[in-house]
Amino acid sequence: MPPTGAVRLGLVGAGGAARLHAEAALALPDQARVTAVHDIAEDRARSLADLTGAKVTTGYTQMLDEGLVDALVVCTPHALHVEPALAAARAGIPVLLEKPMATSLSDCDAVSEAFAQAGVALFLGHIQHYLPLTAAAHRAVRTGLIGAPVSVVDRRATDYRPGHRPAWFFDPELAGGGAVMNIGAHCVDRVTWITDARPLRVDARIVHRDVPVETEGLLHLELEGGIRATVSVTAGALSDLDEFEITGEKGTLRASKAKGLWLADGSGEARELRAPADINADVAVAFHDQLRDFVAAVRGERPPAVGARTGRDVVATVLAAYASSALGQAQEVHHAPVAVVGAGA
Repeated sequence: MPPTGAVRLGLVGAGGAARLHAEAALALPDQARVTAVHDIAEDRARSLADLTGAKVTTGYTQMLDEGLVDALVVCTPHALHVEPALAAARAGIPVLLEKPMATSLSDCDAVSEAFAQAGVALFLGHIQHYLPLTAAAHRAVRTGLIGAPVSVVDRRATDYRPGHRPAWFFDPELAGGGAVMNIGAHCVDRVTWITDARPLRVDARIVHRDVPVETEGLLHLELEGGIRATVSVTAGALSDLDEFEITGEKGTLRASKAKGLWLADGSGEARELRAPADINADVAVAFHDQLRDFVAAVRGERPPAVGARTGRDVVATVLAAYASSALGQAQEVHHAPVAVVGAGA
């Protein structure tokens, strides 16, 4: 039976993302509480346990076998998402799986099939769907303020140097890639979510600079409906940048972490739809709202708001970008049959 009270969460991994999930649960005690936590670094696990009052465990197996949790939140390095997710599906336990879903399409499909067969909720942690700025842009497009989308330009600049990211981010086996898999995945997700158009093919160029994973990438995407999108991810010591611009048949939206959300339409004037906000406050709001939706899915009140198809599409696009850069030509984005990923978004 789905839980009726506060959902008991097990955190698998206790890094930065796990702390945001834990803080969201503390802010929503009637919705969820963290009851178990595990990390290979016991000091990290102990820190989150002290924050939440949770039990430090030997791993997700103990959480599941001892009935300590109603749901798992998996925040491990990317390549380590699959095993706890599959174990939870076998135990009939819902999962919030941090992005990216996995580092290969075969692993994405294995996870999708396991949850579909078990009839258990799989929720993908693509936080762009909940960040207030992105969500405001999404609403503006959905309400027709710019007409049908025609093109999108999405730009991110972030510090991806060793010492500024956890060491495992630079391990190709654990991370599945570099800045494009980790940061570019957010861009691909928000481009496709806002336009409501799946990616069809990608032409990309990827740059490696003195580390085993890529630090820069430029992706030209063709989406359903003939929409074109460009995703640019740059790293190093350049100033932080996070913005996207959507051109439609009737107007243009520009969303910027630094400048807020602006609309230019047929009036000839630009107007502000959302003022700039503190990013830490926005992130907290996003994790709160995501947790509410996850709890609703765990309780069976509604399907996961961000499902397996979204997670797989993002991974498929990033992997196609890697192939495109290696081969020097555009590549198709390989979508799974509907039977594999189910009907959810």
